[in-house]
Amino acid sequence: MKNQYTLDYYNEEEIRKLLFGRKIIKVDSDTLFLDNGIELTISPNSGCGGCGSGWYSLVELNDCDNAITNIEMVVDENVKDKYDDTSYKIFVFAEDKRIKIVQVDGSDGNGYYGTGYEILVKFKNEDKM
Repeated sequence: MKNQYTLDYYNEEEIRKLLFGRKIIKVDSDTLFLDNGIELTISPNSGCGGCGSGWYSLVELNDCDNAITNIEMVVDENVKDKYDDTSYKIFVFAEDKRIKIVQVDGSDGNGYYGTGYEILVKFKNEDKM
């Protein structure tokens, strides 16, 4: 058994399963730490080396110190200008509050270099998986 794996932004059901009923007890740089020992590291898409196509950046990462009761995945297009035209967001609901825990913004450009983000899921112990 391995103690880590990667999810893409479109693996919404799996992301929901990881977050539902959990608390985000700590945020450090690009990583969310859940109350069950799981770490979720957000990696924005890295695009073309010679142009702006496919480049995304992590704009916001927040904790949630209450049990998460629902998860909403949102994709907003044309959010700022032609260079930052897509925003991927994860909202959670806890104690009747909607909290944005992840925001990744960028541009697909010509569409050849990818989009969105990946989440590296790490388990504290191999027996967690």
